[in-house]
Amino acid sequence: MHYYVIHLPLEIPKELIYCSSAEIVEGARVIVNLSGRLWTGICGAKTRPEEDKDIRYKAVIEVLDTVPVLSPELMKLGYWMADYYHCSVGKALFAMLPARLLPEMEANVIWLSENVPEPFIPLKKAIDKSENPVLKTLRKELTSYPLYKRIEEGEELGLLKIERRLNHKDKPRTVNFIIRLQPTLEEDTLPLKQREAWEKIKEEEPSFPMSNISSTISYSAIKALVKKGFIKIEPRRFEPESVSFENSSPLKQITLNYAQVEAIKDITEGFGTFNVNLLYGITGSGKTEVYIELIRHYLSVNKTVIFLIPEIALTPQMVDRFQSNFGQILAIQHSQLTEKDRLIQWQKIKSGEKRIVIGARSAVFAPLPDLGLIIVDEEHEGTYKQESAPRYQGRDLAIVRAQIQNAQVILGSATPALESWHNAQNGKYKLQKIESRPLDYCLPDVQVVDLRDEYEHSLISAPLLEAIDKRLQRKEQVILFQNRRGYSSFMQCLKCGKLITCKNCEISMSYHRDREEMQCHYCGNTIPSPRKCPYCGSYSFAYGAPGTQKIEQNLKILFPEAKILRMDSDSARKRDTYKSMYNRMKNKEVDILLGTQMISKGLDFPLVTLVGIVMADISLNLPDFRAAERTFQLLTQVAGRSGRRDKAGEVIIQTYNPEHYAIESASQQNYIRFATEELGYRKKLYYPPYYRLARILFQSTDLETLKKEMSNMREVLYLLRKQIPMPQLLLLGPSVAPFSKISSYYRYHLIFKAQTVKILQNAIRLFNSLYNCPSNIRKQIDIDPNTLM
Repeated sequence: MHYYVIHLPLEIPKELIYCSSAEIVEGARVIVNLSGRLWTGICGAKTRPEEDKDIRYKAVIEVLDTVPVLSPELMKLGYWMADYYHCSVGKALFAMLPARLLPEMEANVIWLSENVPEPFIPLKKAIDKSENPVLKTLRKELTSYPLYKRIEEGEELGLLKIERRLNHKDKPRTVNFIIRLQPTLEEDTLPLKQREAWEKIKEEEPSFPMSNISSTISYSAIKALVKKGFIKIEPRRFEPESVSFENSSPLKQITLNYAQVEAIKDITEGFGTFNVNLLYGITGSGKTEVYIELIRHYLSVNKTVIFLIPEIALTPQMVDRFQSNFGQILAIQHSQLTEKDRLIQWQKIKSGEKRIVIGARSAVFAPLPDLGLIIVDEEHEGTYKQESAPRYQGRDLAIVRAQIQNAQVILGSATPALESWHNAQNGKYKLQKIESRPLDYCLPDVQVVDLRDEYEHSLISAPLLEAIDKRLQRKEQVILFQNRRGYSSFMQCLKCGKLITCKNCEISMSYHRDREEMQCHYCGNTIPSPRKCPYCGSYSFAYGAPGTQKIEQNLKILFPEAKILRMDSDSARKRDTYKSMYNRMKNKEVDILLGTQMISKGLDFPLVTLVGIVMADISLNLPDFRAAERTFQLLTQVAGRSGRRDKAGEVIIQTYNPEHYAIESASQQNYIRFATEELGYRKKLYYPPYYRLARILFQSTDLETLKKEMSNMREVLYLLRKQIPMPQLLLLGPSVAPFSKISSYYRYHLIFKAQTVKILQNAIRLFNSLYNCPSNIRKQIDIDPNTLM
């Protein structure tokens, strides 16, 4: 008997051990029973049973794979994720797999009795009528029938039973192999076409995929050879050796400048060893060309590549470039794929049929064989951080995976994360710089407008108004940026001063004029916009900071002849809407593009010669240690959309804080100045990259229960501080989180600051061992949090 640790997608504190008479390969899927329910699990390491003879181990019910769905390298990555991010191994491993690989449990209803009492007649008819009488099917058939009540009664009376089984929605993909036999007939007896087919078959291996010859031999000839005993056809599991790559699309050549060539040369010198390169290139400097050339190099030496981008839907130009250069060997992972499409794509990636994978953060788990390079474009972007368990940082996982597989990593950005910049300055990463645009294209001129002087009744200052007018007269295009959707950020009663707040979150709701609704941008709750104050009955309201809808309204008044397009998550919520908007801009059907951070990256339009930032202070005023960094990154990235070709570009930044170092540095497009100043503040305040950070969030629907529990935690924190003293570990809280209530849950948080990763991890483990969180309080551990809000 063999014993294995089986990993399920549950947060279980102890290992689950099952037995099997047959050996199971690590990384294979298995079916096991836990608490009367069937689960799909991943087989982990082989283990020994405990010496206690009274322990009875459950047997593995079914082994679904002879070939593991997760390679040893991905299993190793999963173990690292679970340890570092404090989640179960099962949660980490299941995050790597497409949903269709995990069979669902079905409840099959079986009628037992010959008698059918009157209340059960509709149910019995539905069972007889259905080929597969599972609860899901019966529920659709009997919409107004008390189905669950009758099933419960039927089980008690012995009329029926429920049989729970797993629904294998997608069987493993198979390929037909031709196997050459020793025929009893002479070859000369074969008709001409069958003899030609036999000659071609003899040129192949004794066993080979039918697809190798199917384009040159008719299926009728193959069938005839099967019938006459020359060959047999055998379906086999889809494996890498069954795929041919000779028909890949030809790759287009790109002319590179000196800085690009030097960067490529430096990076390829590290081929064959694990290393991390930070590619710092100003906006419009041609980082994409460097990526494409490096990918070509890795493909030429039979390596595969993962290319991570923050949001695939927002980078159509990038995707188009990759498709035209790499054709059929490219797999694009995006949200519009169906679950079945994801599974088929996953199989093609695993087999090696696809050699490049481009996608958002989860593409880091792509099961590519022979991985040689991982590129993380716009590596500073917050979307690489997963906000639900397992709460991993995609950029960091890319580095860990590359280390496991002895691959190279490229982190690319015009505004690198300060952690990455710090690592490059300290020699942990190799720094590559591209500090000019190709063909001597210049960075745009930047003008800062002080809204304390300019902002009176118009959202658009006089300098920005004049600049827009000039572009419209010259038939050029304008991009306006406001990082707030809706009409205004809040609605306030002028009589009692109260805000319209979300009942679930205690946060002010945003006014959306096009729908005449108030919407909470945190939980999604909507209510009709009130005509009178719900607190005092007044009909007079003031509206807060403007959103894209209000600016659009003003633009239509100011420029009635201009073709204006608003691009935010409200206007682009439907499938394919973003792509159609992008195409309208590309085809010069738009004069002014107005949008949120959706327009801050991935757009390269030669006619855009003006970028206006309507209110640069929105993200700057948030109570978060990354607020200045995010503001600088956003402003610099948006400004980089202007003047990307031979036409000179201009940027106008409207702000109430023109003296702030983030605004000044962005206006000068001086990343090094910003990084130097911000790192000084981070060091003084014990924030990353000088200290490592973790946050534990506690949530409850009962505020008093939560307050009491936070108070009871003091003794645990005293013991923790005693074992790991300052300055090795700094503890802040527990205190009310900046967003004190979201989706009906009150929130407190505890913040850990540690000198090293090791100290941080030891502190979290010690806290978990000392503190037992009650079941009525949610506890979330977030290592390297993106925000403390």
